[in-house]
Amino acid sequence: MKRHAFIWFAILLMGESVFAQPPQIIVRRGLPYNIVYTPVSVPEKSHPQKLCFDFYEPSDRSDTLRPLVITLFGGGFVLGSRDWADMQAWCTRFAENGYAAASIDYRVMPAKKFSAKGLVRTGYMAAQDVSAAVRFFKANSAKYRIDTNRIFLLGQSAGAVAIIHALYMDEDERPAETFEKPAFPSLHSTGTPEARKQTFGVAGAVLLWGCIFNPEMIDADETTPVCFIHGGKDKILPVDSGYAFSVAGLPYAYGSQVMADRLRTLGTSSFDLHLHEQEPHAFYFKHLYMYQLDEKKFETCWKYAFDFIQRQSR
Repeated sequence: MKRHAFIWFAILLMGESVFAQPPQIIVRRGLPYNIVYTPVSVPEKSHPQKLCFDFYEPSDRSDTLRPLVITLFGGGFVLGSRDWADMQAWCTRFAENGYAAASIDYRVMPAKKFSAKGLVRTGYMAAQDVSAAVRFFKANSAKYRIDTNRIFLLGQSAGAVAIIHALYMDEDERPAETFEKPAFPSLHSTGTPEARKQTFGVAGAVLLWGCIFNPEMIDADETTPVCFIHGGKDKILPVDSGYAFSVAGLPYAYGSQVMADRLRTLGTSSFDLHLHEQEPHAFYFKHLYMYQLDEKKFETCWKYAFDFIQRQSR
């Protein structure tokens, strides 16, 4: 009896060293990073839209600058939210491991306006928002204790598509739809006044089941390290190539395998490619675009992403 009492007393003294707990994190929600106007055919009907982010960070009190991971939800450019289960899971896990993380809004289109042209134009706006968010954090790095040399992007589905085009699209590679009236400004020209003084650029990107609309956008001098994760039975955004959503008439999409092949052809080896041959689109959800994650599959994706970002953070 005395021996058991001693053991329990020792455990109480050791506390967290025995029952290891993840570091405490602080979450601040609904912080604005930009005000945007979505171009419409009748200018007076264009209303301002506030884009916000949820910020996750360890609760340490040091002045040390942290790497930042900016995450983008999926949803086909018609739905999705920065507080979806996977976005919260990604940001929480990164914050528990000493990173700052931000889950951001970006512009989507009304479902009733879903079309080929709508996908291209909305995807371009989302890429603008990716750029504006990165430049916002560079401009406010002291406030959020961000190491601007270690900013990363992570997106799934439409979020990955937005990141891909922010990374690889040059002004002369813009789709014709983005110049149709009302035309959009250049990709990296939006954002708050202080953000507009910054240049876009990140240390790496994790791209889950994304695509590019033209693989020739990827040029030899565009060498940002990337980590591709994709299911081999994806019918929404194919791992190789095919129509988005498997619907003829929607934009033709080139998936992770094609992008990896393009990088390899250009002599770039700074990418990871993780293919799951038997998995569909967004395979870490129990149901497509629902709020419940398959914990085992999410854990697999987490290990890919965290290993990749740690390597780029050194």
